[in-house]
Amino acid sequence: MRQIVTQAEFTQLPLAELKTWLAIGGARDDAVLATLLDAAGTMCEHFTGLAPLKMTVRERLPASREWQALHTRPFIGIGTVEAVGSGGTSRLLDPSEFEIGSEADTTRIRITGSIAEHSLDVSYTAGLAEDWAALDSGLRHGIVRFAAHAYRERDQGGDTALPSAVAALWRPWRRMKL
Repeated sequence: MRQIVTQAEFTQLPLAELKTWLAIGGARDDAVLATLLDAAGTMCEHFTGLAPLKMTVRERLPASREWQALHTRPFIGIGTVEAVGSGGTSRLLDPSEFEIGSEADTTRIRITGSIAEHSLDVSYTAGLAEDWAALDSGLRHGIVRFAAHAYRERDQGGDTALPSAVAALWRPWRRMKL
């Protein structure tokens, strides 16, 4: 189970780029456009397997001495690891009670000893870029184009599939599992 604690920032610069792409000058549709940019960022993450912008996430995992993969990639850094008991009570784990490791482009976590609690809440940061300006231009342009596509199709009830031009921009970043 993944919960986004701190959302990636898809306002200001991304919004200005989208409004330029759509030739919109006013602020009337800013809230709708910001929502579409956020959705396009999520679609980019689903398509590529990589979070485009830095975000903080919390995942609930079983408490185990076996390695378990963290799902949001690429991993930047660990925040906190809490052990959660059956009654919902939690306690912060000391760094000596768990281990973080990487294999290929996957980050994993495991408990190093035995604990009474049955699950873990792992908070960490992940993302390709710190902010919009640092994001690869192909990923940025794909996010803007997908949001523009969704904006144009909003009243038509039309095509909601990923446009091939956007897929072509994101494809070099795509991570697939075999």
